[in-house]
Amino acid sequence: MNINKICYNRIKSKKIYKKIILFCILFLSICSSCIYEYSKYNKFIDTFKTNFNESKFSEANNLLLTEQTFNPFKLLIMNKDISLYFNNKIDTLSEDIKNKNISSEYALIELKEIDHYNIIPYDKLHNISTSIDSIQESNENYVNGLNYFNNDEYLKAISYFQKVSTLDLNYQKSLIYLNNSKNKLKNELLTYCDNLVSNNYYNEALSKISENDDILGNDTSINEKILEIKTKQKEYLDDNSAIAEASSRALTTNISPTNINTLNIESATSYLINVNLENQKTYIYTGKPDNWKLIKTCPCSTGINGEDTPTGSFSTKEKGDWFFSDKYEQGGKYWTQITGDILFHSVPFSKDKSTVLDYTMNKPSSHGCIRLSIADAKWIYTNIPKGSKVIIK
Repeated sequence: MNINKICYNRIKSKKIYKKIILFCILFLSICSSCIYEYSKYNKFIDTFKTNFNESKFSEANNLLLTEQTFNPFKLLIMNKDISLYFNNKIDTLSEDIKNKNISSEYALIELKEIDHYNIIPYDKLHNISTSIDSIQESNENYVNGLNYFNNDEYLKAISYFQKVSTLDLNYQKSLIYLNNSKNKLKNELLTYCDNLVSNNYYNEALSKISENDDILGNDTSINEKILEIKTKQKEYLDDNSAIAEASSRALTTNISPTNINTLNIESATSYLINVNLENQKTYIYTGKPDNWKLIKTCPCSTGINGEDTPTGSFSTKEKGDWFFSDKYEQGGKYWTQITGDILFHSVPFSKDKSTVLDYTMNKPSSHGCIRLSIADAKWIYTNIPKGSKVIIK
């Protein structure tokens, strides 16, 4: 029995010994593997730092994305090591900026690259960025643009967002806000133009779009809207020309006080206005068909060559005591709409409403409207009702 027991114990001891040996081998293998992987990881991190320090930012970023993918140390401690490196880098940058040992441009480039990794808090980077003189104005432009955007003043917002520096940490955000501002401005413009077109202000709608060409650029929906407006304008002018031709022989006859009552000219009111482009006079009649009486003759100024006053038979529509055209940088008092944006109005004024810019009468000098003296424009504004016939030829 003792011999058997001794043999059993020897066998058992050998098995334990083998297990110990296997465990030691496994442990040493794991340790060796860890040391090897950690060595590779350290070399990997050192290479990243070297690339970044040498401003090889693309190579540094590509290294983190593609190398040592299955290295456990990369998964466990890389973010901590990169964070520590960037924090040290930022501290050095701050000192260099303060002591003017580094150019503002280079400092901003490094800060922007660090920001791409989303490891360092934005506020910390932003505080350092805005301490640089060359970026302070850019930051003010971003803040002003944001304020105007939030107040729905998109045109002003665009002007500020366009001034944000490409080196500003807010640059990417500014591009998003810039694009949103343009889209909102475009939608407002399209709605505004639709309202103008609904009231037959075709030229004004086209002019408004033209004013924003530099901001909106070659936009598909804008180009489609221009085509739509021009198509509706042509249809409107064709319809009015057809109506005018059918309603009166006056369009093919020189109207005068001596023949007006032979032309069977009708008006929806007891007033009739005839604008003679040849002698630059506006004649105002009162009465009814075949019994019109001339009551007022007004010297006027119609459209210059290339911006001609349209000819045809029309009727007065809306009225107002003042308008101002940003396109022509002039306005007029006591306007009465004839068709679209063609109006009777006073001599042109500057934006202050008191300075007359042009006193010309009795020869073409307008942009298509019919200019009158202040007194005559006010008389028509006060006395001529909507729907009164206006014949221009």
